[in-house]
Amino acid sequence: MDEQPQDLPEPHAFRKRCLRVLRRCLRIGLLFIAGYFSCVLIGLIPVNNDFKPTPDGIEIFFISSAVHADIIVPIDTETINWREHFLDDCFSGVTSSATHVAIGWGDKGFFIDTPTWSDVRTSTVVHALLWPSESCMHVSMARVEMFPEGTKTVKISVAQYEQLVKYINSSFRHDDEGWKLPIRKVAYGETDAFFEARGTYHGFNTCNCWVGNSMQSAGIRTAWFTPMPKTMFLYLND
Repeated sequence: MDEQPQDLPEPHAFRKRCLRVLRRCLRIGLLFIAGYFSCVLIGLIPVNNDFKPTPDGIEIFFISSAVHADIIVPIDTETINWREHFLDDCFSGVTSSATHVAIGWGDKGFFIDTPTWSDVRTSTVVHALLWPSESCMHVSMARVEMFPEGTKTVKISVAQYEQLVKYINSSFRHDDEGWKLPIRKVAYGETDAFFEARGTYHGFNTCNCWVGNSMQSAGIRTAWFTPMPKTMFLYLND
């Protein structure tokens, strides 16, 4: 009679199970990455293709670094005076010289826990991208000369700006009286502040998506899906 195969030693069997699980996780991870970047590529299809800048319109600015994007709008226009929404007591310093306000939406943990590059932790980045998390708004009072190199600009009509303002305001959480909800004692400096926001942050809904969606709301030509840095600017000057 043939000899019956002996059971594998327990440690060896355990290692084989671990390798099978590891290979399965790797395949799932690669499929997720491939699917994500396929979505990014498909999302580069432009929308609002009939957009034309308004030469004498309201000038707005957009910035996007490797990790964050902002919209920059004039503080006071006939459409809105942002000082009535972001009161002086929201900031620890004096903001009277500011001419513009930079507004961004993003992951609350990443925003608040990483005031500088040296504070960035891998765990914070991974959590922000892979797990749905709370969001917040970051508001900075600024002047034109403070805008970083690479800032994009476009002029839009009053009607388009009204739509942009509506989109921005809808991203904030408000109390029962309609006031935006500041996150007290949290700021990068004397002229910025954080506010509670609507929406959940994850890899398919990033700060870049928020800026891209704001551009779409105002009828500005941009990519359909903009989770990656600077993708919302691909068609801005076409």
